[in-house]
Amino acid sequence: MSGITDGPSSTPTPQDVALAEQLVALTGEALSGATPLTAELIRAHNSHIALLDRQAPVVAAVLSMCRAAAERWQANGFGHFSVARSLPSMDAALTSLVQAAVDGDADAQLTERVRRACAASPDDASRLIAISSGVHAILEAGPSRFPATAAIEPIEPKRLPDLRARLIAAQQGKNAVNRLARALLENSGTLVPFVDSPDDAARVLLAQENNRLAKARLYHVDEEMTEAAIRKAERGRKGPLALHRVPSEYGLIAFGKPLVRTVLDDGERPADVVAVSWGPWAADFAHAPKHIQPTSVAGPRQPFWGYFGLDEGVQYVEPVDGREHPAWWLTLWTRPRHAIPGTPPLLADNETTVGASQSLEPMLLGTTDEISHVVYACWDFITQEQVTKRPIAEQRVQERKPTDLRRDRRKGVEDDSAVHLITLRGRRPQPAVSAPAAPVPGGRTLDYRQVIAEYDRSHCMNPRLHRDDPDKKLHHHEEITVVEYVRGPDGAPLRPTKESRTVHQLTAEGDGRP
Repeated sequence: MSGITDGPSSTPTPQDVALAEQLVALTGEALSGATPLTAELIRAHNSHIALLDRQAPVVAAVLSMCRAAAERWQANGFGHFSVARSLPSMDAALTSLVQAAVDGDADAQLTERVRRACAASPDDASRLIAISSGVHAILEAGPSRFPATAAIEPIEPKRLPDLRARLIAAQQGKNAVNRLARALLENSGTLVPFVDSPDDAARVLLAQENNRLAKARLYHVDEEMTEAAIRKAERGRKGPLALHRVPSEYGLIAFGKPLVRTVLDDGERPADVVAVSWGPWAADFAHAPKHIQPTSVAGPRQPFWGYFGLDEGVQYVEPVDGREHPAWWLTLWTRPRHAIPGTPPLLADNETTVGASQSLEPMLLGTTDEISHVVYACWDFITQEQVTKRPIAEQRVQERKPTDLRRDRRKGVEDDSAVHLITLRGRRPQPAVSAPAAPVPGGRTLDYRQVIAEYDRSHCMNPRLHRDDPDKKLHHHEEITVVEYVRGPDGAPLRPTKESRTVHQLTAEGDGRP
């Protein structure tokens, strides 16, 4: 046959380019809608390429097309394309070779690497053809099939149980381990278990996160409550966290308004956070596979947890007794930027931990603090009814249907899948509407109405001991929030109130409106 030579060259010829173009066209059709006929045509075309002994030059031609498609991908605002994340089940070495082509490595070096890979074994050559043509199909389909999301939508309460079950399922299996292990190799993560391999570290993280999600009580805070939590986070919590101010041991809270973090100078805008999960954490290896568990024999290979600080150094995290010193792990969840098939419904963006009785530092802009402080504010709102007769939140439970609950159980969910709908008790007063009179201090008569701005105060839990126990050894105070209200007689004119607070952080508008 005309295509067979005694010493085939790795440099693509016009015939090789034509074979490559036909291959990527068939793969693109398969991505749009796989049919038995398309699959058969791809197998026949690959057999024809193998018969001509032109696998290496055809792959080189496809990789050149991948580079051009990657440039268009980035020009459309899709960012850096990761081959490993798009095709997590593929061979790591071959995936790395295709990634080099996408990133624009030197053509001469790439051609030689392709030649060696195809000469290693016929199976590697076939896999390389499949990976390269599949990557090209995804890159080409990206601008039309997987557009970047213009606006991140919040999670609807009725969809929260199904989303939790899908997320647990997406974090099980080899593909999930590969995806997270590659992310860890890219130095993605703040708290990381140090074990024998990235795969084992991924198994620890996934096992513990799935345990938290499976046992999590579901909460949904509406948009108004989210904005109130943002305002409280900006004011800052005055006292330390307490165990009884955490609404449940395990939880997953979805926000009625996605949280937008501050973009620092020359920084890239992080993804909007739509939910946060939490659960107990003791820097141990609970729920991890048995071969990763620490042993009683001391030695340098014992697994441990490490913290990557801002100085890029690794700090050893000492295990703690969760009963004496409770602590919680918080995971921030975002929506995928692109609706590529196989992507989990939510992506873990970052994580942090906080301990009971731990005094909180002022919120740092552009960090995980911005989100975690909003979560602490939501915790305070939900539990305020336990410490005062002036609750700020109303809670309504949306039960799960028995048939849906049984389906959740089959997917590993241990919670009852009921969604706790959290709303603000007493809506913001409208100036044009007549409001009922509020109690007026004795001896004073108001001839006007005034809006009292939302504020936090320290609430004494035992007023009888307040004066006799200044050191608070026999009693304690709780931080509570008083929502906006109108003071003054009904029907009186409303006097404008100068308010100093603003809500310019963490809001999608970012225009500084309260």
